[in-house]
Amino acid sequence: MEKLKVTQDYSLVEKQKLIYQWKIVEFISLIRLYSYSKESNTLQSNFRDHVEDSHDHKIRYLKLNFNSRESANKGWISIALSPNIKYYAETKYSLYVLDNLHKKQFIQIFDKVLVKTSEEFCIPKFVEISKLLEMKDKFLPNNHLTIGVEVTGFIRTNSDRIESQFKTPRNQIIRELKDIFESKAGSDVVLLVGDKKIKILAHKLILTTCSPVFAAEFSYQLKIKGGNEITIPDMDPEVCEKLLEYIYTENVTGLDEIAERLYEQAIKHQLPALKKLCEDSFCRGVTVENAVKYLVLLDRHHADKKFFDFVLKFIARNSKTVIKTPEFKELEKINPGLLTTIVTMIASIK
Repeated sequence: MEKLKVTQDYSLVEKQKLIYQWKIVEFISLIRLYSYSKESNTLQSNFRDHVEDSHDHKIRYLKLNFNSRESANKGWISIALSPNIKYYAETKYSLYVLDNLHKKQFIQIFDKVLVKTSEEFCIPKFVEISKLLEMKDKFLPNNHLTIGVEVTGFIRTNSDRIESQFKTPRNQIIRELKDIFESKAGSDVVLLVGDKKIKILAHKLILTTCSPVFAAEFSYQLKIKGGNEITIPDMDPEVCEKLLEYIYTENVTGLDEIAERLYEQAIKHQLPALKKLCEDSFCRGVTVENAVKYLVLLDRHHADKKFFDFVLKFIARNSKTVIKTPEFKELEKINPGLLTTIVTMIASIK
């Protein structure tokens, strides 16, 4: 009698839905700056940290493109979307502008079938600039443009995927490190921080693994002095706590309030990702009063060009008020080269 062996596999289909929103401030100023340019200009969002790792359908970024005056699509704003999708059977995207009543306008819908791939999709004519300006109170409330993206995905769940779910995910490791950071359980080193030598407990292995500067400090001070204490006289205790929070959790709560003070320590301790987080915070919080100060910081520490250019263009667009600030008047003394860069940018947009 012939024996038959039956092998079964199970495929599940899971529906997931996410909504992203991208608010662009001072949008009319951007239209004036870019609409009549000889070259196309692009703004880019970043949604890397927008969703939890449990979601499989993510958007890496959106790009808004102000078409040049010589483009076939002049007068229109193009939009591109870059997904980061795995194991998809089908994905539907809905892009739109939210009006002053939070209703969807200029809706564009398209479907894609993707399997373990990332690519960029572009809508050459997303919204007409003249329509935004004609009804700016409706489409640009408070001079802000809000773009929404609704993503609906149907995921194939196969045996390979099920197996991967048993592996320890990165976000679980981060949660465990956060618990260690907050509880100080198992700490084996004491940081004496600031003039008053405030004691902060930490873990030598974690700090030395993440920062070569901490590794050098531990190697030198513990070798010379012995024991388990190292002195950090040139750091504020609050800043130190935030620095450690980032090292343990890759996150800083209340970053915008402390970014300026944390920035120097991120650079000193060779934490480039934290440096960029602070630079991004500067861009979110830039005002007429602090713009020059931020630009000086970004210039001094060779910030990513996109952050430097963002603040530079903010100063140029608001030059009538920025030039009246004490910080701008000091530039001629402390950094005449940077002053020339600002003046050149102001001249280029007029």
